[in-house]
Amino acid sequence: MPPTDTERRLCEATARGDLDGQVAAIAGEDLYLAVPQQGPDPLPVYDDPATGGKCIPVVTRGMLPPWQPQQFFDRVSVEELAQDWPNDKWRLAVNPGTPCAAYLAATPAHRAGWLRIRAQVEVRPGGLLVTHFGGPLHGPVAQGLACGAPLAVHHSLPWNELGTAFLDHASDAQTLREQWSVADPATWQQRLDQLLSGQFVPADTESALRARARGRDTADKEEAPEAAGSGEAADAPAVPELVTTYEERFRTDGLLPTDGRVVSLVALDYAHAVALVRWGLGARLCAPQQAEQAVAQAGARAREAYGSWEEFAAGYALGRLLAFDNGWFGPQYAETVHLHRVLTQDPASPWRGLPFA
Repeated sequence: MPPTDTERRLCEATARGDLDGQVAAIAGEDLYLAVPQQGPDPLPVYDDPATGGKCIPVVTRGMLPPWQPQQFFDRVSVEELAQDWPNDKWRLAVNPGTPCAAYLAATPAHRAGWLRIRAQVEVRPGGLLVTHFGGPLHGPVAQGLACGAPLAVHHSLPWNELGTAFLDHASDAQTLREQWSVADPATWQQRLDQLLSGQFVPADTESALRARARGRDTADKEEAPEAAGSGEAADAPAVPELVTTYEERFRTDGLLPTDGRVVSLVALDYAHAVALVRWGLGARLCAPQQAEQAVAQAGARAREAYGSWEEFAAGYALGRLLAFDNGWFGPQYAETVHLHRVLTQDPASPWRGLPFA
């Protein structure tokens, strides 16, 4: 079985001898070009026995090889390749030596065809659920990766991939450096520990939500006056008005049931922890075994805080909106609702197919 829909479309086009279909299968996708090791040639050109000539090899997302500490890839597009192709006699080898291989002639006329097809095919948009059928589909690692699925869907990347790159080596390192102030393994581990401890969500709001979930919010005190004398209950901060405003909108938009409430915000930190692991792998700040353990730990922490994917989903949505929307109900709100609906309604979603506990 091809690992993703991209490889499936490419295989089908190759099987029917559809050269334009081969280009169309990859025209809107990221392709991955190996970064050459030390040497004079800036491109990984090779002599291909299948074509009898020189080729530049690229792989589609689902065909990225397993993680290697010194093997990196750059993302390129069909458009970039068509515009910067170095030699009219060379071919573009897509997934060479695999069942999903295609070898595309790259004369000026052929490259003009690539650009024509590229103009007809939309670039893969964000917000798509993608599954890698060669990745973890069951078990603790899959459950942990599912906690990071919102960020994967945001980028239309496989949710269950733990390997060579999240975006690509350079982009992953840049994300860690600019957004998380991480540039070395020690700082990466520190940020991971902070996320797994829920230290990035607002502490007072988190305390208020957990207190309310245990039946110690203001309404519960009014219904049970004897509880009001509890020192622990009296110390619990009030749930912010912005939270209840979002919850009312969530009920209207289907992110919460009619009587539902958010029980915790830490889903946001656990989702970011999984993303931090995937970025760390891409930036070569951690190794696969360490990454698997961290992802499984994120899943275990999620099960301690929530009782279902529905609770986790609502917690992630509220955490994301408190961080990035702050009551505006603008584009961030619309995107959050979209991510929620994809992951809670698509039958292929891990939040539908994987057990939470």
